[in-house]
Amino acid sequence: MDASRAALRRCIRLARERGDLSGLSSFLGYLAWTEALAANYPAAASALETADQAATWHRIAPPYTMLYARVALRIADGDLDAASELLDAALPEDSATTPESRLYGAFLRGTVSGYRGDAKEASRHLERAASYADALEWADPGLRLYLDSGLAEAYVAIGRVTDAARISSWLAEVGARLNRPTLLGQAHRIDALVAVAEGNFDAAVAAARNAVAASEMSPLRREIVRSLLVLGRIERRRKGRRQAREALQAALAKAAEIGHEPLRRQADEELARAGGARAGDTLTTTEQRVAELIGSGASNRGAADTLFISVRTVETHVAAIYRKLGVRSRAEVAKWLADTSAD
Repeated sequence: MDASRAALRRCIRLARERGDLSGLSSFLGYLAWTEALAANYPAAASALETADQAATWHRIAPPYTMLYARVALRIADGDLDAASELLDAALPEDSATTPESRLYGAFLRGTVSGYRGDAKEASRHLERAASYADALEWADPGLRLYLDSGLAEAYVAIGRVTDAARISSWLAEVGARLNRPTLLGQAHRIDALVAVAEGNFDAAVAAARNAVAASEMSPLRREIVRSLLVLGRIERRRKGRRQAREALQAALAKAAEIGHEPLRRQADEELARAGGARAGDTLTTTEQRVAELIGSGASNRGAADTLFISVRTVETHVAAIYRKLGVRSRAEVAKWLADTSAD
C-alpha cells in the first residue's frame, strides 16, 4: 500500500509539472481508490476533490476508481441508500458497455447488499462480478477487488459452504505463496465461518484467531475489524462471554477509529448481545467531524460539502449527535465541544 501511494504521488507530481490534466485526474482517481481500500477515508475524499477539479477543467469522464471511492465513502458514512443511488446514476445495472464497468458495478452492488445483510443478493452480484473478472483474465485477488472473500462469506450465509471452502483454499494458497497477510486473513475468516456452519466451534475459534493474527498485518484496515467481529460472534455463540466482549470491544474501537459506520454498528450490536457496554454517547469519527463543523456554525449543506457526503447523511449524523450528547441545538453542541476541549 505504501509503495502504491508513493508511485501514485510521483505520477501526480509529474502530471502537474507537465500540465497533463487528464493524467492528473486518472492518477488522483487511483489514489482515491487506494485510500478508500485502505479505509483512509479523509485522504480518499481529499484526492477525489482534486480529481474532480482536474476532470472538470479537462471535461473528461472520471475513471471507475473514483466511483469506487465515492461509493466507499457513502458506505463508510452508513448511508447505503445514497451509495445505491450514486451507483445507479453512474452505472445502471446491465447498461455498462465494458467488462471493467460491469465488474465495478456488480462488485459495488454486492458490497452494498452485504452491508444491508442481504446475503442472497450479495452473492448474486458478486458471482456476476467474479464472472466478469474471469472474462478479463484477472487472476490476482487484489486486482479482482478482493471480491472473492465477500462472495465466500455470502455463500456461507446462504448454505453454500462447499463453494466457500473452495474459495478459501485458493486464497490461502495464493496468500502463502506470495506472503500476503490480507489473503491469509480472509482465508482463515472463511474457514471460521464454514466451521461454524458445520457445528465445529473449536475449529471455528482457532480459525478466527488465525484470521485476527493475519489481519493485524494487513494494510487494509477493515480486515481486522471484520475478523474481530467473526471471532466475537463465534465466542458469543459458544458462551465465551469474556472472550466475545474482548474481541467485540476491539472491533468497535477499530471501526470507530477508521470511521466505518456499518461495521461500528455491527460491533455495537454484537457487544450488546454479548453483555458488554455499548458505545453509549461516544461519537464516531464522522460524527465528531460533523459536530465540529455544525458547532462552528456550518449549515448541514456546508458540512456535507466539506465532508463530501449527502445532506441526508449529515442530518442522520446530527440526529445521532443530539441523541448521544443529550443536546437540542447547535449552540449546545458548540458548548460541549468547548467543554471537551477545556478538559
